[in-house]
Amino acid sequence: MISVKDLSVRFGTVVALDRVTLAIARGERVAFVGAYGSGKTTLLRAILGLVRFDGSLTIGAKDVAREPEIALRSVAYIPQIAPPLEAPVAEVVRAHAGLRGLGEEETWRRAAALGLDLDGSRRKRFRDLSGGMKQKLLAAMALATEAPVLVCDEPTANLDGEARAAFLEQLASRPDDAILIVCSHRLEEVGPLVGRVVEMADGRVKGDAAAHEVVHLPIARRLEVVA
Repeated sequence: MISVKDLSVRFGTVVALDRVTLAIARGERVAFVGAYGSGKTTLLRAILGLVRFDGSLTIGAKDVAREPEIALRSVAYIPQIAPPLEAPVAEVVRAHAGLRGLGEEETWRRAAALGLDLDGSRRKRFRDLSGGMKQKLLAAMALATEAPVLVCDEPTANLDGEARAAFLEQLASRPDDAILIVCSHRLEEVGPLVGRVVEMADGRVKGDAAAHEVVHLPIARRLEVVA
């Protein structure tokens, strides 16, 4: 359903993706892994039509570069960094539901399951929510669409333990024919949810194997020292 052929992305003199080719079939659950700067996030953004690229990228045989409004109808996205929206949470949910042709109730139901305080957040500006609350709401909106393709960029980064478990449970309940693409450094958590792991390095596909065949994968770690 997703076809990527000779995909390249450049930012000035920096080559972020270098002739990447891969295909993701209907029903596949794939994890993109790699160190910072490996190209995995740029690959996600290309799939979402957020960056210009050379090469070919289609979703359901629809060209993302030429027909993004058609190709991306079947895609939902949970970003790593929440947008700084000024609108109240209730209006954000209402606008998203309207654009997707959904009722608002499903979003609120999923948000509650993730532990979002509905009564305390509806009137707040979205940008004033904590990082965890923003992530819960963005996840709830994406999951509520029940889109055939769900793309997640570090979706559990700001979630507490209970919310993370609830989110992963909702992911696991998606239909068997739905595509899931997850970009995460928490491979120990998302690993059981995917059947395939694509390892990126230096803008290229370094490895592509079934999840059960992957034994050692690079995990980025950050050490903060406070003096």
